[in-house]
Amino acid sequence: MPLLEGRHHLVVPCSPGIAPFLSREIRELGLPVIAEQATSITSRGNFDEALKLNLHLRCGQRVLWRLSAFKAENADQLYEKLMPLPWDELVPVDGYFSVTSVVDNPTIRDNRFANLRVKDAIVDRLRRLTGRRPDSGPRRDRLVFYLFWKKDEARIYLDTSGPTLARRDYRLDPGKAPLRETLAAALVMASGWSGKGSFINPMCGSGTLAIEAALLALNTPPGLLRQEYSFQFLKGYRSLRWRELKAAARRRRRPDRRLRIIASDIDPKMIAVARENAARAGVDEVIEFLLCDFASTPVPETPGVILCNPEYGSRLGAEEELKKTYRRLGDFFKQKAAGYEAFVFSGNPALMREVGLKPEKKLKFDNGGIPCELASYPLYAGRPAGA
Repeated sequence: MPLLEGRHHLVVPCSPGIAPFLSREIRELGLPVIAEQATSITSRGNFDEALKLNLHLRCGQRVLWRLSAFKAENADQLYEKLMPLPWDELVPVDGYFSVTSVVDNPTIRDNRFANLRVKDAIVDRLRRLTGRRPDSGPRRDRLVFYLFWKKDEARIYLDTSGPTLARRDYRLDPGKAPLRETLAAALVMASGWSGKGSFINPMCGSGTLAIEAALLALNTPPGLLRQEYSFQFLKGYRSLRWRELKAAARRRRRPDRRLRIIASDIDPKMIAVARENAARAGVDEVIEFLLCDFASTPVPETPGVILCNPEYGSRLGAEEELKKTYRRLGDFFKQKAAGYEAFVFSGNPALMREVGLKPEKKLKFDNGGIPCELASYPLYAGRPAGA
């Protein structure tokens, strides 16, 4: 069977904590969830559905299309199993590809050797058939093949995405300590906000949380904003199907939906950056960006969600000063946000305690290697201070 025909396993990696939200996304797109692990979801579908995942997923890092699964005890066997695959169906002889891997095999000390044997199998197959060979190297902005090899179990995938799906192409200036777009989208999903009521984002930084909230509420797939994917460099790639999927997605958008999204920051440079990012994302008209201290952020009477990502105090000496910020944040919630549900995302548990409210629940995530929590605080009218 040709490598891109039929239904294949689709593996979508994600950051820790995101899997439940990614699983929900995949099911809502009509695909099954075969397995849910801490950092990946496995589904099954055809190649059109792989393209659909690239277009619509908000939380996934990339979409891997399984080409083959086999047993290999060492690098020679790996080469022997890979070499007969019809690589000529995928790789243009004048193209470029890269190989990346996760390897846990006792015969391999350096993943780069496994990557080299995969590359050799592809190149030797093409040279035998055509007398020519494609270029290969470390760049991941063209064709990318991914090897997962544990003990004697090997699986080879086509990475249909290439660069991470977190790269939406709207954030040219990420700011000082940016959230990845995929994590920001998961946090918005975790808050339960989908467009009803207000969405307030104090300390907005480069605006990622507010932008992802707007994209979600307007039903705008994040893939509409991005220019290039790895699958576009496949041999014989025709853009018609991709254009059809994008056109269908545009028809399902809700551009006329009335939203109340307010994002504030005390830094004028960050507000300027956030506005520029929102404009590139096409959502600047539905977000009110305000230059002010977070405690002065207006809170509309219509209840909704407050979601913020204050600094964590990773620099020496910064934590003491930030205690005041977290205390003021708790005061802001209690004094101005009755009827809302507030969420604080932070990687510093000691600072989180300074908020002075008991969280109803906490969800664990990872932000650039820092263990973080999203704490929720339902702010009932008449709730006593410190409750």
